[in-house]
Amino acid sequence: MSAESTKEATAEGHKVTTVVEGAEATAAAPEEVASPPESVAIFFDGEPMAGKAETWMTGHVADEATLQFVGPHALPLPLFDKAGFGGAITNLATSFPDLTFNATKVAPTKQEDGSWAADIVVTGTHTGPAFTPMPDKLPAIETTGTVVTIGPETFTVWADESGKVVKIEICPKEAGNPHGPPGFYLGIGGDISALAPPAADADAPAEAAPAAE
Repeated sequence: MSAESTKEATAEGHKVTTVVEGAEATAAAPEEVASPPESVAIFFDGEPMAGKAETWMTGHVADEATLQFVGPHALPLPLFDKAGFGGAITNLATSFPDLTFNATKVAPTKQEDGSWAADIVVTGTHTGPAFTPMPDKLPAIETTGTVVTIGPETFTVWADESGKVVKIEICPKEAGNPHGPPGFYLGIGGDISALAPPAADADAPAEAAPAAE
């Protein structure tokens, strides 16, 4: 049995026509897979932040960008502006020089609202200086050499029309999962009891007081 295929460009894409013994069949061109903007791709590429943080923050993050921890299992951390989360990344990368977001290189997927999301792990080894995520609340811990892995957490990233990152949300997937800079602090033996518990716990109904006899 012989077959012959031809390919031609059309307004809708390429059309492939295959003729087998006089019968003609047309196969639609495969649907193109959406690719994230460069700013999003760089964030999720699984490479250490030390080699890309400055370039990414300067050239790929909008001045009005924000980062926030969300969901029922998140610590009540503040909304970070660009300077705030840039400083947090620098602080982490200084104490954990191999700090890496998406160490297992999970490909982000496009969401209905145009954002890009992936469930990723964040890793780092405490070979740098003493670390504290909040100097006013938590004492710094001297170098431990500990490898810290936190997550998976759902990272969702939005980019504007120019392709720059404008918003990042981080959602811990389970109750009690260490996350964010306080998660790294826990990972090297720190105590974060000075911080408020996650909002979900704070909103839970209190136990009823025993009835007076």
